[in-house]
Amino acid sequence: MLKGLAAFLLSALCVGLFIIVFGQTFPSAQLHEVGDFAANSLLIADAKHLKLLVGHYSRVGFNHPGPAFLYALAAGEIVFFDLTHSVASPFSGQIHAVALLSGFWIAAIGTLLIRMQPATRGATAAAVLTTALFVGVTAYINYQAFAGPWFPHLYYFAFAAFTVSVGALIMGRADGLVLLAVSLGFLLNGHASFLGMTGIMLACALIANTWLSFRSGSNGTRVLSRHYLASNFRTIAVALAIVVIFLIPLAIQTILHFPGPLAEYAAFGRAHKANRLVDAARFAGLFWSNGLFGILLGAAACAVLVTNDPARDNESRVAPERALSLALASATAAFVFYAVFGVDDLSLTYVGIFYYVVPALALTLLAKRFLDNVTVATAPIAVIVCVAVATFTAIRIHQPPENVSQYNDPRIPAAYTAIRTLEAGGGVAVLDLDGSADWERLWPILVGIEAYGKRQGSVPFCIAQNWQLVFTRSARCTPDEMRGPHRRFLVSAVPKEGLTGAVNVSGLFFYPRESAE
Repeated sequence: MLKGLAAFLLSALCVGLFIIVFGQTFPSAQLHEVGDFAANSLLIADAKHLKLLVGHYSRVGFNHPGPAFLYALAAGEIVFFDLTHSVASPFSGQIHAVALLSGFWIAAIGTLLIRMQPATRGATAAAVLTTALFVGVTAYINYQAFAGPWFPHLYYFAFAAFTVSVGALIMGRADGLVLLAVSLGFLLNGHASFLGMTGIMLACALIANTWLSFRSGSNGTRVLSRHYLASNFRTIAVALAIVVIFLIPLAIQTILHFPGPLAEYAAFGRAHKANRLVDAARFAGLFWSNGLFGILLGAAACAVLVTNDPARDNESRVAPERALSLALASATAAFVFYAVFGVDDLSLTYVGIFYYVVPALALTLLAKRFLDNVTVATAPIAVIVCVAVATFTAIRIHQPPENVSQYNDPRIPAAYTAIRTLEAGGGVAVLDLDGSADWERLWPILVGIEAYGKRQGSVPFCIAQNWQLVFTRSARCTPDEMRGPHRRFLVSAVPKEGLTGAVNVSGLFFYPRESAE
């Protein structure tokens, strides 16, 4: 057992280091993040002091269920920036943490695939080959998932690990329960929608497992049986304990602010009109037909039909493929449910980036089946595929991220100093934000200044009017701050007609509203 754990940890570390070396991780750059990344850094600052109980902000006005991902990013900031000084900025430390977390998920998926293979010669090579193919497909369709700290990308590998674990559960295996629990915990912490989607996937998995068990006449693999529960009691208990630990922050939030976050999520669901099923299905289809990917998927399916040899389709070979295919079907059912009831605007495709896992795994299974039909998986073949995938992946992840403009705004330190000069008599600058024009330029810069100030130990402003959750609750002006000495400003991203005396701070216009009190 210890030997297997050591091999897993070494594999995860090697994959993580590969991503750090070849990916865009900016170890020597002085980064001053803005926008969503700065908003996350505000929460990460609390996580570094073990004070964070909520997840990242949602654009609809609430925090997501839990801080698991944020604590992982905080650990990267602590290790790589605060302790070892191996990176030049805290945000680079967060990016390094994402790379190592991706390495963990990829190694965990590979380890579980090895266990799901029949205990025959070449089983390990076949599982490694499958994992490599999945990594290569991911590098093609979603290269930013490897080291991207944006939450829609962070969900990707966690959802992949959960989906593969669901496949193992359908097979009636217990050796995937710990990975299922860990990935489930991260997903439940990551986004409110996973509360429903993972439940649907688990329910579908239990139904599929029961059906397959009765069909094969094997009671030992039926999860909902006394024999299974008795045989795997310890593993099940550990998995349940892991999930409970991940849910502790949500429970504390519910107790402290009853009825808590779950009531907020339910209110959001009631507030917007459900989408039509056909529109939801069309939304899911976007992730299957994206550019060249749809052509590759069709080509792989045709190749399997042309080369298929039914004589080689023994049960030990088909069982893992069947289980994973059923897991993909359950994930699709859950995603369509999410698109119907949980997405208020189907034009926002970024909310479904994690679902790329399903067509990626489908293409992986087709490519693996094609290779199985034309050759036998051996160590040399697995090595050749791994080298080819590593080369392709290195090229893909070396591309700049699409949202790299939010990684650094060099004006932030000077803007922080400029706002500090606006303070009055030891108070803070009270800001009223102008949301009437170019809001998408105003808030990213201002939240970047806030994150920088929090790292310096002093945020030089609070927000009175037009406060939004992106700035965190601590940025909202308190009654004491409003009563104390302060100067008040209207902050706008564009010049305001009829107003004079503006102070220009990083392209934002600070208009004085009242003198110090």
